[in-house]
Amino acid sequence: MTLSCLLACNKANQVSLDNNLTGTWKLLSYCKPGGTITCNLVTVPSDKGVFISFSKNKEFNEYYKNTKPVDYAFLGCGGGGYELEEDHIRIRASCMSSSNGQLYKLVSLSANRLVLNPFMSGEYIFEKQ
Repeated sequence: MTLSCLLACNKANQVSLDNNLTGTWKLLSYCKPGGTITCNLVTVPSDKGVFISFSKNKEFNEYYKNTKPVDYAFLGCGGGGYELEEDHIRIRASCMSSSNGQLYKLVSLSANRLVLNPFMSGEYIFEKQ
């Protein structure tokens, strides 16, 4: 009985994460690594846009408005697929050298805010569009 409750609760939590994650997110700011334990806060100007999107069919995309990937890129290489793995998102983009993709720490997720930690230091803060 307890095991079935744990499985059902985990499945319900996964559905909730999927539902909150689905959509388009705009990068507001990120902490660019500046050393082993430090980082430099970078705020994306309001006239520029770095967007990531997650679809219900597990597709990931990244695109830009009035800027180039080299300036404010999250990944900098377009789309691919994704999976939720407990408190991480595994992104498999076309530019990645490994077919396993890369794990990104899911720091927090709400209806309108997504915070990822792709490196050991620094967070990427997104707002739902």
